[in-house]
Amino acid sequence: MQPDINSVKDGRVRMFYWMYWLQHQIVCDFFTRLTEEQFDYRMVDTPGRKSDTPRESLAHLIYVQLVYLNGARTGKLEFKSMSVEHYKEMTKAQLLAEMERIDAEMFAYLTAEAFDSNGLVEVPWGGRMNVVDVLYFLRDHDILHIGWNLALMDYLNVPRYESLIQYWGP
Repeated sequence: MQPDINSVKDGRVRMFYWMYWLQHQIVCDFFTRLTEEQFDYRMVDTPGRKSDTPRESLAHLIYVQLVYLNGARTGKLEFKSMSVEHYKEMTKAQLLAEMERIDAEMFAYLTAEAFDSNGLVEVPWGGRMNVVDVLYFLRDHDILHIGWNLALMDYLNVPRYESLIQYWGP
């Protein structure tokens, strides 16, 4: 899904999407380049510490996106069960389709006439924040994962790709 950011009427939401979508696209592009076998590679696998596999990482990213979308809808950001434990068992194609579905759902919600970009969201670290400002934490979360993905790319010999190079360089 490539959202038509220029069509977004609300300036706060349009700015969020300009800043968010570049990072989110880099994340999506990374996962599309991996093979199904690479989706289960665990870079750190010791008795004391295990890293997420790309499959687990993508499942986590989708969960976090749902948490933030739910927070925008309900006015309360909660990291709670979203009944998506089955994501870790889904295929690469299923996970990417689910992410695209949620991308479209989030874009439709944030650009709907009824969406109030001045609304407040109760946040778990205390207080209330503007709903669009809260969504920037979703972008920050994607950036965090881009860093981890770079380490995986190097280890799995996945070449740099255009969206990554355009924003972060070669």
